[in-house]
Amino acid sequence: MEIELKFPLKNPNEAIQILNKLAKQKNQYHQKDTYYAPIHRDFILEKPISEWLRIRETKNKNTFNYKKWHNTAEKNAVSCDEYETEISDINNLKNILKNLNFKQLIIVNKHRINWEYKDTIISIDNIEDLGFFIEIEANKKFENIDKIKEYLYQILRELDIKTGPQDFEGYPYLLLKKRDLL
Repeated sequence: MEIELKFPLKNPNEAIQILNKLAKQKNQYHQKDTYYAPIHRDFILEKPISEWLRIRETKNKNTFNYKKWHNTAEKNAVSCDEYETEISDINNLKNILKNLNFKQLIIVNKHRINWEYKDTIISIDNIEDLGFFIEIEANKKFENIDKIKEYLYQILRELDIKTGPQDFEGYPYLLLKKRDLL
């Protein structure tokens, strides 16, 4: 299960300076995420969208991933069941999906920088056509989802990073919406 909070950044340069000062930079990389949906069950017809199927391409590893978000009726999901596997031949997988009539929904191009800070992974994402966001994810076990969320909000307040309102929709949804594809 993955638990994460995501917010647009008001001042990405300031956020990066704060994290470079207080946290340990882990890595940075580019990701290309291509999202798909089966023809017989179009994920974007359900509101809010609660499922995503994606191929992620990075320099060192390609993965195939499915997420099923929790609490979708409340439109404030921060946790999901996530299933992921590494793929060795990305072109064959794309051809399989095409031949099974999966349609490509959207491509998300992202440059990500990760830091470790007090049992969290904090990421600054620069999303092509959307801008900068911060994601914070727990990197240890907690008693329950509410305890994890409370801890993540506490860390964000402690860092005093200026953000916009929390995003519960995700990058693919925001891009689909921006491009009038919903």
